[in-house]
Amino acid sequence: MSYLEVQNNLYENAPKTRLTHAEEAGTNVLRWINPNGFNASWAIQVGDTGQEQTEVVLLGTDTPAGTAGTLTANTLYPHPADTPIYGIKYDQVVFEVSTVGTSGTASPITDGTVTYQADSSVTRFDYTSAASTDAYRSYFRNSVGSQTTTESDWQIPAGFNFYSLFKLRERGKNKLWNASWLTDSIIDEWINECKEQMVNKAIQVNEDYALGTAQVSFGTNGLGTVTTEDFSQPKRFWITYNGTDWYRSTKMGINSYLPDQVFPSTHPYHAWMGDSIFQVKPSESPGTAEIVFYRFGTTMVNDTDILPVPMRSYTNIFVDYIKANALSKDEKFTEGNTLMSYVEAKMQDFVQNLAPRDKTGPTMIDIVETISGDDRIIY
Repeated sequence: MSYLEVQNNLYENAPKTRLTHAEEAGTNVLRWINPNGFNASWAIQVGDTGQEQTEVVLLGTDTPAGTAGTLTANTLYPHPADTPIYGIKYDQVVFEVSTVGTSGTASPITDGTVTYQADSSVTRFDYTSAASTDAYRSYFRNSVGSQTTTESDWQIPAGFNFYSLFKLRERGKNKLWNASWLTDSIIDEWINECKEQMVNKAIQVNEDYALGTAQVSFGTNGLGTVTTEDFSQPKRFWITYNGTDWYRSTKMGINSYLPDQVFPSTHPYHAWMGDSIFQVKPSESPGTAEIVFYRFGTTMVNDTDILPVPMRSYTNIFVDYIKANALSKDEKFTEGNTLMSYVEAKMQDFVQNLAPRDKTGPTMIDIVETISGDDRIIY
């Protein structure tokens, strides 16, 4: 037996309105401020996620308009005036399984399409046929129009990696007395903001930190474009015209050569025409450039995305960074600033541990002569 769960976060960034009147249970009409952003046959969430009487209902086939909307079925609970209404679009969660792990293709589980449980923070499905080798995915679905979202990341019985985005987010929430007012997207922004700061600090003490490589084709005009997502700037540039012989290219300015200037293929040159476009000389034949470049780091987007190896001993920095920002957002500025100062001190520890460990590094002083007790002046 295995309980499969998805986070009920459809309300985040969803169009929103509020009830203008209290509504009794059993009504199929909701009086609201306006339905801007809502569409026909959409699922709407009445109430905030996790509240006991929050429910999901479906709008009718008419385009929502005016100060009231008609539902396809009666509500189950009463709702006071000013209750929020979110246009979440989807009213079901479809759970999928791959019986050969993440290398397989996930297929919907029999009876694994369940109603979106907005009165809880998660929608849960009790999968009684689960095996330890299974892997799972899920997606949201609209039961009327059958529209669906894309599939989620893989989930495995062992759970998420300790260094994953999911775990960092959950640990940050666990540091807070009440995290219900914080959306996952806000927390993810803080995590990536913290990661960006740590990458920049790492580069300050080690310019070769997190280098990347890319092979980029160029045509007979010599033009090529680097499309690698985390490309920052080049460090080394090699060129081949036949796929076998590689030659180091010399950087030049785009206006540094004459129109009739001849360039040997064994000593190529390249110039940059913007942030990611380059031109190679000679350019009579197409070829490939192999570029070693500085990376600014990829953004952690999926729950399964994992921190870079050097940062994994400093997960407490990310967790406390979340808490410090949450305190400040909650107007507890003194506590937030104090904790952020601690975070910055821990970041300096991270920088020191990345510094070279030999005698040329900034963390070691080489004493070349013993100082005696008679020495009065030290230069």
